[in-house]
Amino acid sequence: MNPLKHIRIFGSEFCPCGSGIKYQDCCKNKVVVPSQSSRKPAEVQIMEMMRKSIKRCCMHPDQSRCKGKIKEAHALQNNKIISLLAGSERHVYMMNAKKKPLLIPMEKGEPTIIVQMSKTSANDATTETCFCDLHDNIVFAAIEKGAPDFDELNEEMKFIYAYKAFIFEYYKQRTAIDIYKECFKKNPVAFRAPMMVGMYRMLQLKMREFDPIKSHFDKEIMAGTHNGVATCVINIPEQIKFADYAYIAPDYDLNGKKIRHTVKGIMHRLAITVFPESTQSYIILSCLQTERPIYQRLFDQLNAASIDKIKFYISMVLPLYSENMVLSSKLWDSWSEEVKMAYTFYANLTGRDAFVVSVKQIVT
Repeated sequence: MNPLKHIRIFGSEFCPCGSGIKYQDCCKNKVVVPSQSSRKPAEVQIMEMMRKSIKRCCMHPDQSRCKGKIKEAHALQNNKIISLLAGSERHVYMMNAKKKPLLIPMEKGEPTIIVQMSKTSANDATTETCFCDLHDNIVFAAIEKGAPDFDELNEEMKFIYAYKAFIFEYYKQRTAIDIYKECFKKNPVAFRAPMMVGMYRMLQLKMREFDPIKSHFDKEIMAGTHNGVATCVINIPEQIKFADYAYIAPDYDLNGKKIRHTVKGIMHRLAITVFPESTQSYIILSCLQTERPIYQRLFDQLNAASIDKIKFYISMVLPLYSENMVLSSKLWDSWSEEVKMAYTFYANLTGRDAFVVSVKQIVT
């Protein structure tokens, strides 16, 4: 593999603007009008566009039957999970990428971007405009209609929780790469900088990884079946004070051993949903049956471990890998300012720096 591929756009590849034309015949020599060029770092421009962008589309495979408006669909059910966390105050705390991030100057190198934890209305928490009224009501009925308690023997419920965690992340990745293309079209000079090309390559790779998973879910949904998904369910005999949905590949298992989740350059992830109910809570981890050998050891460890060990592992992994953590106001308000700052810093870590910091005082 050409090492320059990760930092350079080649003339013979399709232009990142999405025109479908080779880069050398499209934006390679495009002249940018100075008045249209932003002085803000390219990555900040993308984050600002993410905040302003509302891409309305239905992720259901049969879009010919879409009906009703594209709604603000909840990844975590508002009338069940979010309501339990929000309480009478009707708000929760979460990292909100739609709000302006902090740009922290560093002594050396580029400024660090920090997405803050912010108070969010229960009605707005974990919402994306990615399903029409009809399909939002039909596809997720098994876990939403009547706000049913989770039944770990119900295969349809487990399938739908896995699908929902996946498809909301798929939508965000699809939106991110579309925004990159739009930014590149406006200012190709800024967005062909090595760091931004690296971001583009990462988004391209994620779509190559996500698309086969979406194909499997689409096929099952169209057939009305719920096959091909392996699930590990952990019951916690208490009501936890947070929830999360994620589609992630944790690097280490409960015993600190490396999880070999990347095969031939393709990363295989877990769909994870964590949520409280009235007297208990659940952790649901799912992958395709074909990926089960990758995560079987982790599943076995979770089934055998003590609740305290599982809680510690989950409380360390989810903030590190997922930006979708939803905290109850009671939990957030119970922390000191130092713990709040530590949690925010920890949740913003990326890359190899992620395991340098250990926030042991943050537990469920």
